[in-house]
Amino acid sequence: MSKHKQTETSIDFGIKTVRKHGDYTRVIALDRKALENCGCDTDKTIKAKVELIKTRDDSFIKVSPFCEETEAQENTGEKEK
Repeated sequence: MSKHKQTETSIDFGIKTVRKHGDYTRVIALDRKALENCGCDTDKTIKAKVELIKTRDDSFIKVSPFCEETEAQENTGEKEK
């Protein structure tokens, strides 16, 4: 675990294999503990926002689970935008 800023903590879950899934997609498995640390109930369906972040020096993929919002929408019958 390393601290980048006073308000940010980083936990390394190791290197993951990005497996081929069909012709055009790839799949990566996320640790259950990582999802639980984000407040997700891992026994329910979890959705995530996936973004490509580019800076001058780096490019990376950001995955942000939104477990509680998804459950609330499903319970109220709201549709995603």
